[in-house]
Amino acid sequence: MSKKEIELKPVKIKPVIKLMKAMRYRGQMVYIRQIGISLFEYLLVFKKQVYSSYMVITPRKGKKKLTADEEAQAGALLFVGATTTINMLLGDELSDDEKARVGAFEEVGKAAFGNKAVLKGKKINKMIK
Repeated sequence: MSKKEIELKPVKIKPVIKLMKAMRYRGQMVYIRQIGISLFEYLLVFKKQVYSSYMVITPRKGKKKLTADEEAQAGALLFVGATTTINMLLGDELSDDEKARVGAFEEVGKAAFGNKAVLKGKKINKMIK
């Protein structure tokens, strides 16, 4: 009895993880990625430690995809989170203006999700990253 040889053929698939932005901030590399349709995250390395945070942003009701503008806004929001993390790790204090923006961001999260943590992760000041 002879065995049938099976030939493996490569299959083209759409990428699941998309690098949206890679840039340096205060000597540290920050990577903003989109995973699938609605998961966005940043990664950065500081003193041989990896720091990360993510956001889930779903398409509007009745839509299957986010618009390019919505994706860009998600990336910009995560970049702000990454820069805040780097500033905190370098020992910088938040200015009054930055504290006001953090407070506004927290209020949006509370309005959307109640008193639950909007995003899970380490605490930066009173903001849940």
